[in-house]
Amino acid sequence: MGLPLPNVAAHSRHDIRLFGSFHVGGLELALPVDALQEVVNLPEAITRVPLAPDYVAGLFMLRGTMVPVLSLDRLLGLAEADSVRDRRVAVVKSEHTLLGICFDRTGEMLRLDSSQVVSFAAEGDANGLIEGAFDLESRIVQVLSATALARVPGLPQVPRPRAFQLDHRRRAPARVRKVVSFHVDGRLLAIPMEDIHEIVRLPTLEHSVLSDAMCHGWLELRGAAVPVVDLARFLGLESSGAVEHQDPDVEDLRRVVVLRKGDGHVGLLVDDIESIVSYTDEQLLPLPIVSGQTGILGHCINRRASGMQDVTVIGTEALFADPYMAHLAKGHHDLYLVGEENTRRTETRSKPSRETWLIFRLDRLMAVRIEQVVEIVESHGALVRPPGAPPHVCGVVNDGRSLTTVVDLRTLYGMDTTESLDNPKILVVQHNGHRYGLTVASVESIVGIEPGAKIRIPSLVANHLDPELKQDLHEVIDSPEHGSVLLLDVLSLMQRLTG
Repeated sequence: MGLPLPNVAAHSRHDIRLFGSFHVGGLELALPVDALQEVVNLPEAITRVPLAPDYVAGLFMLRGTMVPVLSLDRLLGLAEADSVRDRRVAVVKSEHTLLGICFDRTGEMLRLDSSQVVSFAAEGDANGLIEGAFDLESRIVQVLSATALARVPGLPQVPRPRAFQLDHRRRAPARVRKVVSFHVDGRLLAIPMEDIHEIVRLPTLEHSVLSDAMCHGWLELRGAAVPVVDLARFLGLESSGAVEHQDPDVEDLRRVVVLRKGDGHVGLLVDDIESIVSYTDEQLLPLPIVSGQTGILGHCINRRASGMQDVTVIGTEALFADPYMAHLAKGHHDLYLVGEENTRRTETRSKPSRETWLIFRLDRLMAVRIEQVVEIVESHGALVRPPGAPPHVCGVVNDGRSLTTVVDLRTLYGMDTTESLDNPKILVVQHNGHRYGLTVASVESIVGIEPGAKIRIPSLVANHLDPELKQDLHEVIDSPEHGSVLLLDVLSLMQRLTG
């Protein structure tokens, strides 16, 4: 399956997007939260659709609406989960339809600047299942396209009942709100989605002078000091007490729900993230006031009609108004780090715009500007080698749209070709209306590079490079994560190959 062109558009630094991530067959994927209606448990009854592809799991009823379900692991050719015990279905809104996608377990909620998200959508192309990606703590999270999911071949297109459409036109629809639900000591609690800054995995925490039985320490989140509070203890419930993960063979499902008010941040340690729950005001039931936590547990979402467990909603205004929480938020902001907005303003004044590069491996690490790459495809054997082609030309492949000439960079640059590549990739670039594929051993990551971090290759080093490689390499960077990375001048390479 090809990954379309990363089309890096210019965004405002303050164009913030919110994503929900989840795991499927070893991959971490994400969807924009505005495309998610809710997340529900895997229905007990899913009706198979005759003659449908195997990745169409079937249909189920959701509050009177029939929803088709895609099995993402089968759709993406991944290994299926051994157990369905923790599986969920994310209900996705796209093109006035609903569809469900089945995944293994929930991940995090991530608030990202749009400049951090690399778009893979070619101009005018809305068919790629993976529309982008972002680099998060040395792992790549890929973004699914809700539009492409709705257009998957063989997916049943279920129109909404005409009576519903007519009634919907006559009256204003009830406002649908969303909360993110999670477990704390077996209780199902939730926080309104618009009040959540981010949800992150529990890292190793820094010691805080304000630590006590409820505050375990603090974490840094892009220039902000976030105190981490054991929510179970704060609410007077049972807590495991230990912050350190005890069993290295079992995944730590605990998450930190980060809330923000002004310059103050608070992180709530919860047992796991359960789902995204949609509700209307008619489903809200007020909770009786309990001494000691007045107003913090604000409402209950009544889901009895759907046969699901009720959800208790935490009031974030009341949470920040609590003297203990207010003291922690202000204290950590004043003691440890400057506010995130101050950090951003300083970066804006002092740093030039970053460049985005794609790092790949040949016999060493190299990189190309990501906007020069049209797509990334798997290497395959369907190559036709023209008679008389030079040794570095592997052949020509026809993908049904155009012809692509595939070039073996290892042969071109005089590198060792005796060792076979385990899982080679082809970086497709375009020059003067023609497509060229560059074979690489692997694609490593996508990184942002400050222009000032690039160093000219010293002549002493350049003189020891292969003559062909020397013409296309002029700069190098020293990455803390990857070490030395050579920056490949694709334009120079294409001009020589086609000259």
